[in-house]
Amino acid sequence: MINITPRDRVLGALRGEKTDRIPVSCVTQLGLVETMDITGARWPEAHHDATKMAALGGALYRLAGLEAARIPFCLTVQAENFGCHVEFGTVDSTPGVRKAAFSTIEEVRYPDNFLGLNRIPIMLEATKILKRDHPELPIIVGMEGVFTLAGHLTGIENLLKWSIKSRDSISKILEITAHANIEYARALIDAGADVICVADPTASPELLSPRDFAFFIKPKLKEVSDSIRSKGALSALHICGNVTRIVKDMAETGFDGLSVEEKIDVAKARELIGSPRPALIGNVAAAKSMFTGKPEDVVLEAKRSLAAGVNILAPGCGMAPRTRLENVKALVSAVQG
Repeated sequence: MINITPRDRVLGALRGEKTDRIPVSCVTQLGLVETMDITGARWPEAHHDATKMAALGGALYRLAGLEAARIPFCLTVQAENFGCHVEFGTVDSTPGVRKAAFSTIEEVRYPDNFLGLNRIPIMLEATKILKRDHPELPIIVGMEGVFTLAGHLTGIENLLKWSIKSRDSISKILEITAHANIEYARALIDAGADVICVADPTASPELLSPRDFAFFIKPKLKEVSDSIRSKGALSALHICGNVTRIVKDMAETGFDGLSVEEKIDVAKARELIGSPRPALIGNVAAAKSMFTGKPEDVVLEAKRSLAAGVNILAPGCGMAPRTRLENVKALVSAVQG
């Protein structure tokens, strides 16, 4: 009898292969305070220490059965290397960009030695540790996507204004951020990442028009996914909010999986995509069910997601740090019970 590992299950689902059951995983933020207390790998130290980062990123399989080893715990790693001011938060708050690095798009410059600065060497080392210590798990590494990174560099409000008044400038900055995504992703894959999760929340139709997503963002995300594929790894794209109006364009970026929130009707999304690929990941509410709900609420919503046709059961967005471990166990029980 073949022993199917969580890695086999998750990667198989992303490839569109038939698996023994639906995997239950997480491609977004999974650092929990309870897990920090158990492992001793706490924030903010775990953002700067490869051993602690790996310990926290890989712990939820042992503690709850979640089929993932996933790092980091924020969307600020690349932004810091461009010169953005990052506040690293506390034990129960994630890091965030507090000050943009540039006032205008014309000032944006690609950093020298991009892969050698700040936390990227830590990320690469943590990825190697996870690959060594958890061969049974899919090694998932996240990064800020092309538009979100651009917003960090110049300020989101400025970026959205320029998308209307200075469209050529938007194309120029996205050339730079796409290059950063590609260079960083390729280094992570060389370090052992199985799946690169590109999170681009600023590209949500709740902020940016679907027309501009198709014109500006879609081609650049396709460049990123093509590069990931050329290195032999798999990919997932996460965009927050109700992405129904752009879900077909998201699918056409070429990512192997789309991570979607509870605002999405999964069956409708599949109909709009018109194909069994990419895999749909989610879409259990990270706030309402995983964070504030009871275990029975999580199971009920998970069953609805499974019935609607998700290919990988997961939180629909990054889990809040105070999410209870019992709710993660409840999520896992929906497929294993």
